[in-house]
Amino acid sequence: MEINELIVGGIGLLTTITSGWVSWFFARKKYYSEVDHNLIENMENSLEFYEKLSDDNRARLEEMAERNKALEMELQELRKQVLNLTMNICMDLTCARRLREHQIISKSENGKNKSRLDETEKL
Repeated sequence: MEINELIVGGIGLLTTITSGWVSWFFARKKYYSEVDHNLIENMENSLEFYEKLSDDNRARLEEMAERNKALEMELQELRKQVLNLTMNICMDLTCARRLREHQIISKSENGKNKSRLDETEKL
């Protein structure tokens, strides 16, 4: 009876090993396809994330470019206003530089031959 049990045990072991190998052989294709599918799915999700990120950054960049353009226009307008105010202030004789220039002109007209350029360079 021992030989019969050994034969049954050997056949059982052999069929178990054979069925395990056959299962592995056919399941590996399915396993590899699932792995590839998961990899592709993860890449698609990453691509969608980076597209959203890129679109958001593009929108922010456009917004900042528009804001920059508006600020440049405002700066240009403020420079015009400052120049206009400076010119209006210096048109009367209360401006110190204008007073000095007036004195230089007066001195040169009084017979002193100093160059107006020489005097303004000293200032």
